[in-house]
Amino acid sequence: MDAVIAFLEGLNLWWWLGLAGLFLIGELVTNTTYLLWPAAAALLVGLLTLMFPGLGWPWQFVIFAVASMIFLWAGDRWVRPRLKAGSDSGLNTRATYLVGQRVTVVSTSGATGRVRAGDTEWSAESIDGSALEVGQSVTVSELRGTTLVVQPG
Repeated sequence: MDAVIAFLEGLNLWWWLGLAGLFLIGELVTNTTYLLWPAAAALLVGLLTLMFPGLGWPWQFVIFAVASMIFLWAGDRWVRPRLKAGSDSGLNTRATYLVGQRVTVVSTSGATGRVRAGDTEWSAESIDGSALEVGQSVTVSELRGTTLVVQPG
C-alpha cells in the first residue's frame, strides 16, 4: 500500500502528459472524439501541477474527473456536431454545389429535359411540373439522384 501512495504522490507534469498522449493515441485509433476530452483534461491537470507544485494527488484526480466531464459535455454538445458537419468535404459530390445556382435549359420534353451547368449537361425536371423551354434560365432547387430539380426564375 505504501508503494501505491508513493506512486500517487509522485504524479507530476510528465505523468499527466503521458496519460494525455495515451488518450490521444486511443482517439486516433477510434476516431470518436470521446477520448479527446480526457486527453485535454489530463493536459490541464499536468499544467496545473506545473504551476502549483504542491497540488496533492487527490485534488489532481478530482480536477481530472470534473474537467473530463465538463469537456466531454461541452465537446459533445458544441464541437462534435461541427466536426461532423465539416467532415463532408463535397469530394465527388459536385452536383450538391449546384443547388441554388442558375442553369440554362438546353433541351426539353415537357416538364423534363436537360440543363447546362458550366460545361456539363444534367438531366432536369421541373419542380412543379410546368413545361421547360429551351434557353430558359432556371434555378436548381434540389438534387434527386443524378437529376436536378429546377424551378423557373
